[in-house]
Amino acid sequence: MSIIHIKQTYPKIQYSHGSSEIPNTAEFERHCHTKYEIIYILQGEGKYIVEGCEYPLHPHALLLMRPYEYHYVCPDRNRAYERIVIYFEENTLPDAIKNCPSIHGKQGNYYSLTDSSSPLRSAFEALSAIDALSEHGTKHTPEAEALLQATVAQIILLLTLETPAPPSTEDSAVVRHIIEYLNLHLTEEISLDNLAKEFFVSKYHLCRMFHQQTGASIFTYFNTKRIALARKMLADGENATAVALRLGFRDYSTFYRAYRKQTGESPVRKKQI
Repeated sequence: MSIIHIKQTYPKIQYSHGSSEIPNTAEFERHCHTKYEIIYILQGEGKYIVEGCEYPLHPHALLLMRPYEYHYVCPDRNRAYERIVIYFEENTLPDAIKNCPSIHGKQGNYYSLTDSSSPLRSAFEALSAIDALSEHGTKHTPEAEALLQATVAQIILLLTLETPAPPSTEDSAVVRHIIEYLNLHLTEEISLDNLAKEFFVSKYHLCRMFHQQTGASIFTYFNTKRIALARKMLADGENATAVALRLGFRDYSTFYRAYRKQTGESPVRKKQI
């Protein structure tokens, strides 16, 4: 069972500090979204999977995920798991920081902050003041939001002084190329037959390799990415039917079912009265 100690949600940035005495892997869904995500581990062991790359989960590990990167966490259920998670949009950052290399690239950026004197660890410790500024988590305040935005900017800037660590296991070049191919063809229909021909492997071998490395089927991965993109397009004011067609769904009803299954919502916003 997970316990959220503090949770602050603002339009373009969200912060939570939570823990699980006995982590249940079913609570940690495979997903992607339209925002950046920083996850910082205070307690726990296990692994992260980001776009098929595996990274070790341990105290003071930090992972920065970019929009639309498919990821999930697998904590060891025999150890308490405590983490800080921050979601933010790029436009919450000062212009001077938007081009920092730490927020660009592929397959997440992973850091192991084992040095107790690391200024990054101090930056996360400063977030404890959010509880006081937000009146113990019960009321959102401009001061708490300002501290959160400033701290995220500081974290991104300090990450430029760190060297990202490589994945803990070597990924399959074939799966990596499949992921790149799928990401380039999110607005098209795909089929296993076409993928098998494209990468010169059998459909069975293709599906087995992909699931082994990413933890998801090819179509689960592909549709999760497409629905995340659809949410962004809809939030920007695009028509739901037009979005369905642009993303390569056969018809609106297929898109509607996929969208509702993944988000629990209708892609059509209700008009405010």
